[in-house]
Amino acid sequence: MKVLKSYEMAEIDRLTIQKTGINSLVLMENAGRTASEIILDRYRDKKIFVVVAGSGNNGGDGLVVARYLKLYGKDVKVFILSKSEDRLSDDNKANLKVLRNIGINPVFINDENLNLLEEGLKDAEVIIDAIFGTGFKPPVKGYRENAIKLINNYGKSIVAIDIPSGLSTDVGNIEGTYINADLTITFAYPKLAHILFPSSLKCGDIYVIDISIDRKYSENIKREILNFSNISLPVRYRDSHKYTYGHTLIIGGSVGKTGAVIMSAKSSSAIGSGLVSVVIPSTLNQIFEISLTEEMSIPVKDTGNGYFSKEAYKDIKNVVDNGKYTSIALGMGMSVYKDGKDLVKNILENIDLPILIDADGLNNLSQISDFKDILRSREGNTVLTPHIGEMARLTGLNSKDIINNMEDVAKKFAEETKSTVVLKGSRTVIATDDGEIYYSIRGTEGMATAGTGDILAGLTASLIYRLGIKEGVKAGVFIHGLAGEFATEKKHKESVKATDLIDFIPNVLKYIEMEKEKVYYKFFVKLYK
Repeated sequence: MKVLKSYEMAEIDRLTIQKTGINSLVLMENAGRTASEIILDRYRDKKIFVVVAGSGNNGGDGLVVARYLKLYGKDVKVFILSKSEDRLSDDNKANLKVLRNIGINPVFINDENLNLLEEGLKDAEVIIDAIFGTGFKPPVKGYRENAIKLINNYGKSIVAIDIPSGLSTDVGNIEGTYINADLTITFAYPKLAHILFPSSLKCGDIYVIDISIDRKYSENIKREILNFSNISLPVRYRDSHKYTYGHTLIIGGSVGKTGAVIMSAKSSSAIGSGLVSVVIPSTLNQIFEISLTEEMSIPVKDTGNGYFSKEAYKDIKNVVDNGKYTSIALGMGMSVYKDGKDLVKNILENIDLPILIDADGLNNLSQISDFKDILRSREGNTVLTPHIGEMARLTGLNSKDIINNMEDVAKKFAEETKSTVVLKGSRTVIATDDGEIYYSIRGTEGMATAGTGDILAGLTASLIYRLGIKEGVKAGVFIHGLAGEFATEKKHKESVKATDLIDFIPNVLKYIEMEKEKVYYKFFVKLYK
């Protein structure tokens, strides 16, 4: 499912009208009719509805909703936030005429008669917000701001048409006054504000409805939400053996941080790696021998106190040259120090396998002055999985600027390094080096705990061999988020541990297989958030 910015939606809307030939009033009718079906179903026991419309086409959508609510026997009052009828858009005027023909006479509201809106809202059981659409730029001012405050104050249940009024379509940031909706019904595609935090928290449940927009005009938009239809799963064959499914090599660990590597290794096994080996500092080997059963440990030279030594790279290169390894996960729990930085540099420059770099692998990488040149010149593919703090160290940007511009930051960094970037946060953004963007909206707040990133690194390192880089990363991020949801539902968001995600990977795979077999033909879908 693609996710759009406001200018993209406006252009697709325009092309549908001009080139496909679907009249704008038909699009508005489809929008209002399907939205009213959802509203009537959800609030079937409610009788008193108030529609608060703006002067633009979003207001026109609201007038269509009001008409259908009236036709189905609801008590409907309509208020239009405009000083005069002359200021309405043409399509809004057309639907106002129809509304009057069925006996609804809207009240025009301005700063002089705001008390009439307040009186109308007092008895409302459901309020429909159709004030501003996706083209609005915050903040709200004047009597419209006061109207929104009244709606929030009196709204027992608030439904936003397209987007809660006052929010900006293209960002998660919130500026000024906004509608706090219980339900949002948007048209054709979700927009960024519907999936980003904190704006998505103000949308309530989100439905995306088909209004006859011609989807061929969105084909060039390379921004999607990960879902069951656009991810792949690895396949297992009867005529196969363990090497068919790859040998994942995990490189990391240091004194006090052995758990990171262990979790990565176990998640690689859980997602189906034929073999998994861990390369660790030799003095820590006993810990790994005790903790790992299916996975194998390969001790290499260390400093004598649990850290990789200068000589460790030669051992690792010899291991790779003499093995059948298919991908590498590098950096989990390895700590940040000079020999660690040199090890990361040598591995990237001299080993051509696909490499996923995570955690302290990234922190060491950030201290290499020419790391972008090194990444660009690699023969093998590279996947970088930074969280916000790690990306700040890699880019020199502050964390707030990254959080507010995750897509742009990830996209630019992927292009600069010829890598696939997984920028982790409350919403995770995947950026490929050819400009594609994928948003993950799966996962829960229960996953905000130590080690969940190590789980992602291990399972994704396995999948990038089985499925290829792009599909492996997409599947890894999606499966990881779902595993967190399963663990949170089974346990409690306060009690989820990273290792719980590993336990639920089999359940997640079964669930995805089941969902991918379903075929949906619907005029609307509920967007998970």
